[in-house]
Amino acid sequence: MNQDPFRLDGRVAIVTGAGGGLGEGICASLAAAGAAVVCADLNVDAAEARAFAIRDSGATALAVAVDVTDRVAVAAMTDRVVAELGSLDILVNNAAIYPRRAWTEISEEEWDSVLAVNLKGYFLCARAAFSHLQASGHGRIVNVASITAFIGLSHLLDYVSSKGAVISFTRALAREIGVEGVTVNAISPGAFPTDAEKIHPDPEEYTRWILEQQSLKRRGTPDDIGNLAVFLAGDASSFITGQVIEIDGGWFMH
Repeated sequence: MNQDPFRLDGRVAIVTGAGGGLGEGICASLAAAGAAVVCADLNVDAAEARAFAIRDSGATALAVAVDVTDRVAVAAMTDRVVAELGSLDILVNNAAIYPRRAWTEISEEEWDSVLAVNLKGYFLCARAAFSHLQASGHGRIVNVASITAFIGLSHLLDYVSSKGAVISFTRALAREIGVEGVTVNAISPGAFPTDAEKIHPDPEEYTRWILEQQSLKRRGTPDDIGNLAVFLAGDASSFITGQVIEIDGGWFMH
């Protein structure tokens, strides 16, 4: 273990969906804590931009283009990471798509696409990473869920369904691989001001509504998400697994 349980020096982390949204804060915070960060995204230019920003700060980063729904591509990613960086200690499953429409307007193709990225992708990445996480001696899987799985929101049926499945996936996988010393936990964000919010037609009204729901009257930041990811990725959380941690300014409480 690191002497400081909140440091990640010498560890290697893959973050999917690293090119934008919550991935920005997760990648930056893991790098600041000492990890070498693999910025994985379907958009290779976005991944490269994120990796460049990390390297510019003096940390180690690698950009990888990957379709998380493609088993062969995911396996190639993990093999490349271990070959180039020497190990794999942390997997952050963050890649997701977030369409907004009435449930009666969701096509079968869209439903399949959302579930493929938001759930199957987590499964494929976990499977490909598992042997390396096991070998590291302190393997961590952090899945990004959503409070929408608990509260339900209209016009997001496929997304909400996928995030509910991520929570169940987290709990079941934690049961299966805890014996191997690998922890599996989930971050459950509330509403964060990322590009994903552009699907809402009135940004100012949406922000007003969000602040009404929250106990804390400010919007969340990338650092808020990143700090929680660092905690779950490191030794400080080594006796925590199968848990879902809400990070939503006190919106959903249970």
